[in-house]
Amino acid sequence: MKKIFKVIIVLLLSPLSAFAGLAVPGEFSPTLASESFELNGQKMIVEKHMADQAITLRVSDAEGKQIFTSEVLGSEEKKFVIDRQALSLTVRDLNGDNNPELITAAFYGPASGLYIFTYDAASKKFKPMQFIHPEADLTRDFMVSDMRQENGEDLMFLSNDVVRALGMIYSADPEVEAVAGFYFYKLAEGTFKFVESKPVPVDE
Repeated sequence: MKKIFKVIIVLLLSPLSAFAGLAVPGEFSPTLASESFELNGQKMIVEKHMADQAITLRVSDAEGKQIFTSEVLGSEEKKFVIDRQALSLTVRDLNGDNNPELITAAFYGPASGLYIFTYDAASKKFKPMQFIHPEADLTRDFMVSDMRQENGEDLMFLSNDVVRALGMIYSADPEVEAVAGFYFYKLAEGTFKFVESKPVPVDE
C-alpha cells in the first residue's frame, strides 16, 4: 500500500513537461488532411489547416519551407466527391499540363465552396481556378453549393473536366417557386465555365 502511495505522490509532483507531446484522446489537431505530391521534380506536401475557425491550404517543400498559403476558404470542414469517393483534399492533374491541381472544399456559412488551385509556372505560384457563369455575370474563385450534403455529393466531379454543384434554381419569374437542381461546369482554357442547370429528377 505504501509503495502505491509513493507512486501516486511521484506522479502528482512530476513536472508537466514530462508529459509534453503525449497525445490526448480527442485532442484537436490543426491539420484536417494532407497529401504528398511532386512539383518540378521536388517532393511537396499540401496540408488543410483549421485554426480559429479558419480553414486554409498550406504547401511546404521537403525541408518544411512554406511556399504557398491560401486565403481563408471557410470556417467548417467539408468534403467533395471525386472518383465516387468523398474526400477532404486531393491532388490531381486536371488540365494535363503535368502540374498538379490542389482540390479541397470548405463550408463558409450559408453555402459550401469547391476550391481548385493550379500551379502557374510563369509566376511559380498556386492560384485558384475560376468558375464563370456568363449568363449571371458571375466569376468566382470557387464553385458554390447552397444545399449542403454531409456525404459530399453537393460538390461532385463527374470527370476530370466536368464538375457538378447541387443548389436551388431560381426563376426570373417571382411567381415560380425555386427548385433543387444541378449546376454543371466544364473545364476549358484554364477555367470552369457554366454549361447548364437541370432540376433534380423527382421519383414519381
